[in-house]
Formats: sequence, structure tokens, C-alpha cells
Amino acid sequence: MDLRRLEHFLAVADHQGFTAAARAVSVSQPALSLAVKELEAELGTALFHRLGRRVVVTPAGAALIGPARQALRDVETGRAAVAAVAGLESGSLAIASLPTLAADPLAGIVGRFRGDHPAVTVDLAAPEDSAGVVAMVHDGRSELGMTDSDRLPEDLVVHPIGEQALLLVLPPGMVPSSLRSPAGAHASVALTALVDLPFVAAPTGTSTRRLLDEGFATGPGPRIAVVTAQRDAMLPLVLAGAGVALVPEATAMVAELHGATVVRPDPPVTRSIVLIHQRGQLAPAARRFVELAAVDAM
Repeated sequence: MDLRRLEHFLAVADHQGFTAAARAVSVSQPALSLAVKELEAELGTALFHRLGRRVVVTPAGAALIGPARQALRDVETGRAAVAAVAGLESGSLAIASLPTLAADPLAGIVGRFRGDHPAVTVDLAAPEDSAGVVAMVHDGRSELGMTDSDRLPEDLVVHPIGEQALLLVLPPGMVPSSLRSPAGAHASVALTALVDLPFVAAPTGTSTRRLLDEGFATGPGPRIAVVTAQRDAMLPLVLAGAGVALVPEATAMVAELHGATVVRPDPPVTRSIVLIHQRGQLAPAARRFVELAAVDAM
């Protein structure tokens, strides 16, 4: 049912005539009369008795007044809701992220976004690996995804966020004999020189595990002592002496505060961080989040 016709019908009912109604809704009287006739034809019944210049609502017309007013109110409510979301005065934003990117850089961007738009709720999901992030973006569970740039599908839009360095954290007191610079100043060491040390690692297929395995590609692989999908358990395992771990730099700095030894791989180990989403227009909250992330990347 055409909302314009309902609006014109209500104007005639309220003003009990076509001339006054046409002035009220700023249309010509012939256009208003045509709209009412079209509505009557659509409903298959007369809505008004025409009594000279005056009109009287028929029983069918009287039955339509309430639903018509409600329909117009609902439309206005919908418009107001859309305007609020478009103005970031309400709404939500769903983001899927690799677990190791949740603390850095995602947390900082979310904090700035929430500071600017406190009425928008942010829902964060942490799939196990990049394939999980891509799947959540593909099926619409998350509008945005944060992952590394390795082997992403070509059908997604990719926004570079920056490079993230990964460092080695060793249990307190453990200092490899092969350090290439003095300990205490984030010494450097070749990953392959640590072939005899036990490692705490994420499961195969995850971003950090791939980078660890690639670091040992020229020789024997790392000696994996503990495999954990629980990222929150990785640092406690290292601090308890279970082994060495390759972690994002921000995580390594936290480990250092708790007594871990921090060592830089030589050559450096880095990954490119990106935001991904489906092609097409983003919702206002997602578009603003991408803009903030792009500013951070500058």
C-alpha cells in the first residue's frame, strides 16, 4: 500500500474536504483526488461519501484511519532509527579478529571508536585462525574482520592497518648462548639457533604458528613442547618455564614486566595486519571504524 496515498487519505479525512486537504499536504487538488481514487481502487471500496464540497468518511474509511496513522508512525519511527544509526547515536558493530590481534592493535582502535561514539555497542569475536575470521565476514556474522594479509580471498575488500613485530619471550633467567647482542637490551638471535629449546606454540594453521614454522624453514623445525589454543595461557606457561614463545611485541612487553626474557628474532619476524569486509556499502559504524583504523595506520 502506497504511503503517499495513505497520507493523502488522512488529510481528506482530517479536513473533511479535498480543497483544504490539498493545501495541507502541498499538492494540487486533482493530484490529491487521484491518489484517493487509486487507493479506493486498490482496496475495492469507497472511503468517502462525496456530498458536494464536503466529504464524509465511509465505514470502510473509518476502519482504515487507525491503521493508516499507525503505518505512518511506524515509517517515521523507522526513519528516526536509521538516522540515529547513521549518526552513530545508536546501533552495534560486529568485528571478528585473530586472538593475538585483540590486544594490539584492535583494542586501541575500539577504545578510540567508543570514545567518539559511546552509544554504539561493539561485539568482538575471536575465531581460532584467519580462515575463521574470513568465514565470519563472508556469512555476515561480523561486518569487519581483523587478520593478517596472508592468502586472503580476492572477493573481500582489504584495508592495510600496519606491520606487527613478533618477539621471543623466554622463561625468567633463560638466556640463549647464541645471542647476537648484549642481554638486557632486547638482544637478537636467529630462530634456527633455538632449535634445542622447547617452544610453547599455537595450533597448526594459526597465524603465529605459521610464522614460527617459517622461521625454522631452513632447518629442523621448532621443538614444540606445548600446543595451546588458549592464548591467555601462553604467557603463564612461558613464565612457569614450559618453553619459549613467539608473540606480538605488545604481549612480549607485558611478559617482560613479569620477569620474562625478551629477545628479537634475527631476521625480524613481522606480519601485515588488515581489516577486511565484503564488497558493497558499509554500515555507518563500520565505515567510521575503518576510517579510524586508517588514521592509525598513517
